Amino acid sequence: MISYFDTAYILKCYVKEHGWENVRDFAQKCERITCSVYGRLELHAALHRKLREGELTERQLNIILRQLSVDESMRLWEWLPLSSAIITAVTDTFISLTPDVFLRTGDAVHLISARMGGFKEIYSNDKRLLAAAPHVDMTGCDVIVPADLPGDAV
Repeated sequence: MISYFDTAYILKCYVKEHGWENVRDFAQKCERITCSVYGRLELHAALHRKLREGELTERQLNIILRQLSVDESMRLWEWLPLSSAIITAVTDTFISLTPDVFLRTGDAVHLISARMGGFKEIYSNDKRLLAAAPHVDMTGCDVIVPADLPGDAV
């Protein structure tokens, strides 16, 4: 099975934060995990934020980055390109959304990348992304139970 993870879920594969055990257990059942290359950028930003906020030491960050490099070389993560077709689909999505839908740019990139990549489901614990998923014909899935923390993880 190939699954699409947003950045919050990929981060949990490297950092022990709420729900990490559930996400890692699920990830181990996946043949491969896909994410937009935009998520790769977000992942590095999130790791830097963890360092800046004192949740990671420089030594821990370096270990994580080395492991990430190994995982990428083994193609554990498949980074989907951010094509002009995806960018156009994201802008078209914003044009067609009703005013009551809260959708951030990064979430839109993940949702549209997943949809255009042939996925019907996207895995995340980000409550806003999960709430917006049906508005772009996607199903949001969260393997963290209970999902009791705010979803602005990344």
